[in-house]
Amino acid sequence: MNRVRPVPKKGSTLHDYPYATPGRKCPHFWIINVTPPGPSHCLHHCLYCYAQHAIYSDYSDDTLVYNNLPELVEKDLKRIALCPPISMSNTSDPCQPIPELRAEVKRLVQLLMSYGVSFSITTKGDPGFLLELPGFVHYRPKFIAVTIEGTADITALLSPSALTFEKRVEVVRRLSGLGIDTLIRFDPVFIHLFQAVYGHSWFDKIEGLIDTFAGAGAKHRVCSTGRLSKKPVYPAHGVGDSLWQRVLDVVQAHSPAAARCFQRDYCYQRGGTSQGYLLERDLRLRFHRRLRAVVESRGMTYATCQELGAQECDSEGLPHCQRFLLPFAGKQSDGRFKAIEGCAANCHISCRGLAHPPCGQPKLASPQPFKVSYLRGGRS
Repeated sequence: MNRVRPVPKKGSTLHDYPYATPGRKCPHFWIINVTPPGPSHCLHHCLYCYAQHAIYSDYSDDTLVYNNLPELVEKDLKRIALCPPISMSNTSDPCQPIPELRAEVKRLVQLLMSYGVSFSITTKGDPGFLLELPGFVHYRPKFIAVTIEGTADITALLSPSALTFEKRVEVVRRLSGLGIDTLIRFDPVFIHLFQAVYGHSWFDKIEGLIDTFAGAGAKHRVCSTGRLSKKPVYPAHGVGDSLWQRVLDVVQAHSPAAARCFQRDYCYQRGGTSQGYLLERDLRLRFHRRLRAVVESRGMTYATCQELGAQECDSEGLPHCQRFLLPFAGKQSDGRFKAIEGCAANCHISCRGLAHPPCGQPKLASPQPFKVSYLRGGRS
């Protein structure tokens, strides 16, 4: 394990997803990353991860962990009247087995709960350390998303340093058993890798996964077939293969025939918020519709992440692709926040055209990322 080095983050954390087109499926979120992007700052080292090779990545040999996030976030909370739901963390896992990181995440989550704002956590790790926080289990609104790329065989190939498949199932079972809203991110699912490993029975294995997580208590599944790049990634010690090549190589090692299909079926597409090498659209649509039918037959709901419109294959009646409501919160006279009734934070869909939305700020009803100025007024 690299040396862990706590570092201060400079500047505000208050920013939204960068998606700005009408095809945006994400609600407005306040994105808080607990480390800088970069290969050394997430110990999972997932084969397909684009976040650790962002253009602004830090290539330090040390594992850097931000040590001043609660202070920065509280400063922002004091200058806004409307608080978006918070998403943690998009460039690295906030539940990695790093004591320094977990201590900072606990401090941050404690602050968010004390202010009464909405938040979500996405992880392939074990968030059990957060159960030590007084009130965490019953705090609302929040949800935890557990990422799973496939069976034990598949996760061993794609994310071997994260929790094992069996332990991720146990995380879902434990959280759901406590009444914590828990969803599964089946993301990404590379169908050619399933075909390479399992041959004609590949979809049976996926059905088995659905049964496993339905039995563990998950209520919702978000799925993506991946978005890859052919640009080389730049690890600390030289140029590396592209993410597309990495996935191709692991498929090739199990089945040259499946690898040829992968090369044919993953083609460059530009549109909406999913740009890069994506599974060919008709194949993608058929796969998602087939999978949705299975998921819904097990009593869960289903949605795709960005790569298809909600009307094409998401379960009906969802407020957004992640199902669980994480509303904006309005500041009260004591400085704390209270969830706004009737808000789904998916403003450009649920509040489109409303002169008087529940939050009092019609400028938020746009797929454009929010501006901080929009958060200073509105409902009180």
